[in-house]
Amino acid sequence: MAIPNPSALSVSSGLRQEFHKVSSFIDFSASVLQIRTALARNGWCYLADFSKGEGDESIIALAHALGHIYIPPCLSSAYPLISTKVAADTEDSAPFNQQKSIGWHSDFSSHVERPAFSLAYLIQADTFGGAWRVASTEDILLALQATPNGASLMRLLLESEFPYSFSLEDAPIFFRPLEPCTSGRLGLRFYGRALRNGAQLAYGSVPLYIERAIAAIEFAADLVGHTFHAPSGALLVVDNWHALHDRLESSLGVGVPPRRSLLCFVSSLHKSEFCFVNGGN
Repeated sequence: MAIPNPSALSVSSGLRQEFHKVSSFIDFSASVLQIRTALARNGWCYLADFSKGEGDESIIALAHALGHIYIPPCLSSAYPLISTKVAADTEDSAPFNQQKSIGWHSDFSSHVERPAFSLAYLIQADTFGGAWRVASTEDILLALQATPNGASLMRLLLESEFPYSFSLEDAPIFFRPLEPCTSGRLGLRFYGRALRNGAQLAYGSVPLYIERAIAAIEFAADLVGHTFHAPSGALLVVDNWHALHDRLESSLGVGVPPRRSLLCFVSSLHKSEFCFVNGGN
């Protein structure tokens, strides 16, 4: 769910005004409780059989039930969804539409303000590829700490600011990759692409310490991550501070429908799990 430049976004026409009416009668109470519990425990939640109404309607209604919807700068509140479709000729500005793996990341890693949570609803599954991967930040950090250089790497991630940039056309922004969060736990801001682009812009090349940090985090995520060969109708919700996620290489071919999904983002959860679709505080 890596996020592209605004010009690369494709938004479905859909029922742009209908989700307000849909949200008035879909009860997501059980799903909200299940998702919130899993997010607090793992930093992610996977539902293989999420299916309530039409994809456009249900994903927006669920996002409203969970919390406050984050509107990316390139979208509007009338239809806050990003539609993805894997294609062979996709430009580099839209990595989630490319056939190759996106790589371990947290969404909007190069943004000062970014959504705390991301929702991905799978409209059309990829029979032969395109699996989701998720890894909790806590498990990643435990794996890092167990390595010979783990303690020094943790200090580097906590104390040093790294340059981030989604595109080589944007100015780099500096962040600490590892930050204390309001949850009381450490949160991770990570995307290898954004870090390499940021380093190229800031320094003219990628310093060895940044390349090693990227490799160490990705290796740790590989060790502790989970893979889901998701069917159509599946849902993945991730905490962008407390988990990393990835979409593996997709398959393309004659007669094979391309992988398609809908992405929605939540800036923060409602204060109580009992604040459902028509509630909120």
